[in-house]
This record gives sequence, C-alpha cells and structure tokens, in this order.
Amino acid sequence: MTRGKALLALLALGGASFVAFLPAPVEAAQGDLQLITQNFNIAADGSLTATISMPAKLAETDLSTALFAVTVGQRVNKREDIAAIISGTLSRPDDTVAISPVCCLGPAPGQYTFSIPLEVAEVRPDALSIPRTGLYPVTIAVQRDGRILSKVLTFLHRLPAADEGVTEDPISVAFAIGTHSAVHLDSKATTSVDPTTAVEMNELADALDALDAHAIPATVRIAPGVLNSLQQLDPALFARLVGSLQRHQVIAEPEWPIDPSAAAAVGQEPLYTSWLRDGEERLAVLGLGPAVLSRSTIFVDQPVTSAGAVLRRNLGAALMVMTPEIYDGLDGTIGAFSDFTGELIAADLPNNTTFDAAVVDHTISQLLVRPMSTPEQTRVYIVAHLLALRQKIETAGASLQRHAVLIATPDLGVPDADLLGPLATLIAETPGLSAATVDEVALRTDRLLIEGEERLVTLPTADGDGLEERIFTQGILNNEIDGVASMLPDGSERPGGWRDLAALLPTTALDDDAAQSMVATIRAELTEIRDAIQVPAAYTVNLPGKRSTVRIRFVNNSDVPLKIRVQLTSPSGKLVFENPDQPIELPPGVTNVPVEVDARSNGTSGVSLDVFMPNDVALGGTIPLKFRVNAVGVGNVLTIAVFGLVLLWWLQHARSAWRKRRQLRPATLPVS
Repeated sequence: MTRGKALLALLALGGASFVAFLPAPVEAAQGDLQLITQNFNIAADGSLTATISMPAKLAETDLSTALFAVTVGQRVNKREDIAAIISGTLSRPDDTVAISPVCCLGPAPGQYTFSIPLEVAEVRPDALSIPRTGLYPVTIAVQRDGRILSKVLTFLHRLPAADEGVTEDPISVAFAIGTHSAVHLDSKATTSVDPTTAVEMNELADALDALDAHAIPATVRIAPGVLNSLQQLDPALFARLVGSLQRHQVIAEPEWPIDPSAAAAVGQEPLYTSWLRDGEERLAVLGLGPAVLSRSTIFVDQPVTSAGAVLRRNLGAALMVMTPEIYDGLDGTIGAFSDFTGELIAADLPNNTTFDAAVVDHTISQLLVRPMSTPEQTRVYIVAHLLALRQKIETAGASLQRHAVLIATPDLGVPDADLLGPLATLIAETPGLSAATVDEVALRTDRLLIEGEERLVTLPTADGDGLEERIFTQGILNNEIDGVASMLPDGSERPGGWRDLAALLPTTALDDDAAQSMVATIRAELTEIRDAIQVPAAYTVNLPGKRSTVRIRFVNNSDVPLKIRVQLTSPSGKLVFENPDQPIELPPGVTNVPVEVDARSNGTSGVSLDVFMPNDVALGGTIPLKFRVNAVGVGNVLTIAVFGLVLLWWLQHARSAWRKRRQLRPATLPVS
C-alpha cells in the first residue's frame, strides 16, 4: 500500500476522533501511581530505573504482600497506536517482571525506586526482554492477591546495541513560542501594555533559559511595542530577555499591530510594508539585529485570508505556523490526523500558487497545557509521540530528514518553563530527534501528498471594513491638517504632531473609542486655529471714485501669525478687484487688508468676499457685501458744464427781457 493510500485508509477510520488522541486531564489520573523519575533512553544491556509515588488512596494500605508488576508491551511502530495504548484498548503485553515493594523504598515516604535490567537474547524472570531497538510501552502496577490496586503507564526507548548496526537518523523538532501581550494607544498616542505583560515576559525569559540549557533554538514572536515598553517598565527584565533572544529566532512584526488580511483587502499593502520595516528597525534598535530577526515565518493564531498570505509572502514569508484551531477550521483539512504525517500543508492562493503551513502538533500542544499527573510522565509521553512518528516514517521508507514536528501551545503562547526544561533535556538526550528552527523546518520538510497530489487547504475570506473606515477618516483628517498647516508659520511643529497622530489611526492598538477621541481632539485643535481668524460681517462700502482702495478688517485672535488668502468678486462684473496673489500674513490682533478696485459704472453692486486658507480651501462661507459707486468722471463734468452754460444763457436772456419790459413800461401811455 502506498503512503497516500495508507493515509486515506487512516482518514476512513470513522471511529477515531480528535478527542481520542488527547491525553486525559490530570484529575482523571489522581488515583493512579505517580511517575516521579525514570530513565527513558536505555542501552540494550542497561536497566529501567524508575521512582514512583503511591496515590493517596493507598497511603494506609499494607503492601508487605503486594507486588510491583512491571510489564513491557510490544514495540510501537506507528503513532496512531499510542492513543489506544494509553486508553488500554490496545494491550499487547510482551514480558513482565514482578518485584516486592519492600526492597524498593524510595527517597521520600510513599515513594519506591526500582531498577530492572533489559535482556536482548533470552527470557529471564528478573529482566525485561526487549530484543529490538525502538519505543515500548511499560505498565507499572501494584498488585495484591491477583488484583491491581493502582498503575501507571510510561514508555521507554531501547537504544540499538553496537552489533545491531542500527543508525537512528533524526526527525526535526521545532519550538514556536508566541506572546500575547499587546501594546495599546490612547487618544493622545500614549503607549501602554497589558497589566500581565511583565508576568508573561518573565515566563518567556524562563522558557528561553530552559531551552538554552541544551542549545535548543525557538522561533519567538514578540510585539516591538511591547519589548520597547518593557525597556521602560523593567530594565533588568528587558536586558535579560534581549540577552536570551540573541540565541533564538525572532519573527518580524509590524511596529504597530495591523491585520495583514484587512490591509490587503483595502489596498493598504504599502502601509503594512512600511510598518513591518519600522518594526524590524525598532527591534534592531532594541538589540535584535539581522542575525536574530527573520521575515521567513509568520504565526497564524488569528484567521488569515489568501490576500493577507500573499501580502506576507511578497514580503519574504515562506511558512505559516498555524494553531490547531485555525487549521481545523479550514476547508480541506485532515484535523488531528495531520499529527501522523510530519509534513507541511499547502494553502491555496490565487494564480495557482500555494503557501506552506506547519500545523502545531495537536496532541503535544494539549499535553503542554493539560499535562499528565507529573512533569516526568508528561515529557515521556511527548517524546514517545515523537519517536512513534519517527518509527512510522522509517518503516514507510521515507526520508526522516524531510519530516518535522512543530511543538507549541494550542494558542501559540509561552509554555510552562517547569515542563519545558525537562522536556528539552529529554529531547536533547534522545537519539532520533534533532532540534531545529522553524525556518529550517520550512526549508527541509516535505509537503503532504495524498495519492501523489497535494491536499490543499482553503484560506477564509474577509473584508477590511473596519480598517477602510479608519483609512477614509484618516484621509479626510489629513486634508484638514494640510489646510491649517498652510495657515501656520513656516517651521511650526504642530502639523507634524497632528500627522503623527493621524498616522496611527489604522492600528488595532487604538480601539474604536480611542480612535474617535483622537480624531475629535485633532479636529478641535484645527477648529481653534481656523476660528482664530475673525472675518468681517456683511456691510456696505462707498467708493468715492472709479479707482479706489478698499481696506478689509480682519482680526487674528491667536498668539501666532496666521496666513490667509482673500478674494473679492463682483458677480455683475461692474467692479474689478486686484486680489493679492500671495497669502496674507495676519499678525496677532487687527489687520486691515488693502484691495484695489476699479469701478466700471456708478450705482450699487453686490460683491462676494471669500476667505481661504493658503491651500485654497475655504475658511468659511461667502460674505455678501454691497459696493456703492458715486464716481464723477469726464463725461459727467462735460454734461454739467453744458447744462450750466445753458442755464446761465437762459438766466441772462430772461434777465435781459425783464429789463427791457421794465424800461418800456413808463414811456407808454395808456390810450384814453
């Protein structure tokens, strides 16, 4: 059967479910023996040494007649069998050794330590017969009178003997650690972080130290703004964390949080690119240089669309690290069965392109947050899963170097350092496992094929309505800022401050209330400056002549000079104004702005007064004025002169006629 057919047959097992592959919670095992310590990797001629602790229910039980039955099962050849072995539905005992608890008192009350040799060639009552190298389940049970009082299941890894000629080529194991502390902005762009940031950063430093003890690298996500704030909040912790991160890989993140899917949906790829570059520069300034930073990997713990994936791919990303929840929610997934492949998943992108995704191991991620009853048992179970997968790949004849397992918590958070430290120790000690960075996994790991074809998953679709609304608001606000900036004196710092605030509107570090408050604050300051210019109310101007100078009174109520443009127009065309070509600077106080005007006729005309900011945006509404022209020109003078001459001639003629009549009247006698 081919590998593809085998996987299809596996998928057809309807009785298996995601839940079945997860460990039982700690509470379900409180009645069992507790595994305190054991040696896991055991030479062919070595011994299994373990310390167990009795459960509370057996604290007062007389164990003088009891026995410890240590049973080794048949070799685990594939990872799919582990869940059944843990649940007890796949019980295949191979050899048992019984010893008395009396001989095996441990380091503390209620604890017992025993050591049982392994045997390769023969069956002995005092040794566990394990003829072949590999992974084996081991059950430790307390029995009395043929009845099992309590038990615990563990595993051991029998190493190859020198004469067996077995070489255990490794599969890659990579650790991904993300942080969830977020940076927040208020309406004045004051930065703050979550109250739990210091706690999470301490946990991260502890986790990195646990890996550093065995030179196991991790790929880490931390927001640049959070690390920057930590430098101010706790310099000692900041220095410790930056020092630890030098030995790991830190993925590049934008300086301010922004969803790449939303950015791509509304055409804001340049903005995202700029912020990503700024984020890299910020991390570099904080001490994380090019040797530490990587654009090659992105963490996907929130849905990402195909457009968002294309954006990140175009910026250098080659691998998506997906949480189990995100992966399981996609069309085309195989759920927890992806744990059995050790291969990458291909996400479908436009134009017949794909994007590789590594899915966080479902089972191991659950063990990190829902551990077994002891750290020892938890780490043994995790490594057992890794070796069982390795054995399956080797049995199938596939290249072990082309397969990998990604270890992280289910939400790509920070694992418990108290668990991570022992786990890192065991991984480092186990032949057949090799630590790698996520970038190395991306380069070396094969893609999943079923019947020779890639099984593509479909990324979701989403809109960027929220971001689009903010971008629209930002554009309008920047136009308003440009107008007021043109009024202010050259070199004023205020426009730069407004623009810096407006530039932050797209980030999710600003919640909706803070964004609205920021816009309102900026607009209030802009309005204050615009309203500082007091324009005249409507009034009537009397022009004494055909060409006159009109002086328009403005008041600047601010404490700095402000610039405006003034325009007088005559809709009727009877008046022609010589409006200033350049903006007029109004010092604080009262300023009379002169404007030359030519009158083409007498009478009263309507005039419009418009005041603009220097960028030609109206500062307010049009002010209606009336201009009354009473000019006396050459034509008027001639007319008056002619009229005067006529009037004078008429007066002289009338006077002369009157005199003549008066002189003649006495000389004329009436006829009798």
